[in-house]
Amino acid sequence: MQETLAEPFLHVSSDHLVASGMLPARRDREGPFAWWQQMRPRFFDGFHRCLPALATAGNDLIVEHIIEFRTWREDLARLLEGLDAFLVGVHCDLAEIDRRERSRGDRRIGEGRSHVETDLIHTFGPYDLDVDTTNATPVRLPNPYWPRGEPAPAGEPCGKARLAAEEPHSRLALPQSSRHER
Repeated sequence: MQETLAEPFLHVSSDHLVASGMLPARRDREGPFAWWQQMRPRFFDGFHRCLPALATAGNDLIVEHIIEFRTWREDLARLLEGLDAFLVGVHCDLAEIDRRERSRGDRRIGEGRSHVETDLIHTFGPYDLDVDTTNATPVRLPNPYWPRGEPAPAGEPCGKARLAAEEPHSRLALPQSSRHER
């Protein structure tokens, strides 16, 4: 998607940070290396806080992120207040989610299904746009102004927001200075 946009957008994802090796490999059941109780909450709090820092520095962002908890959505709304953010709900048939996890080989089987059925990721509030990627990926940009980087006319969802979709995730699209993500 970055290649098709008229302006430079940074693709920001927590998976990129994890793949970079920034997290300690050590995991303990308790104490400072306890993943679920200590490290993971701090990691995602920092990830959420880095988004407005990048955007207010003048960067357009495509943010790939599964908003797993209602509190995350509330925190992001507060952190991104005043920025041009465009939230995209990316949906996919559960059988296709399972198939994609198996074919990727780098995901815990059942994780995507769990996000939908247990975490209820698509119930935390409305999206600016919903897309279904069950039969096709990537999703074509729905607004003819976005690929050229032109502001949308009055009444369009969001002037400079861009989106891409390939996995069943909640995506936050936030553009620069007063803006957004993937």
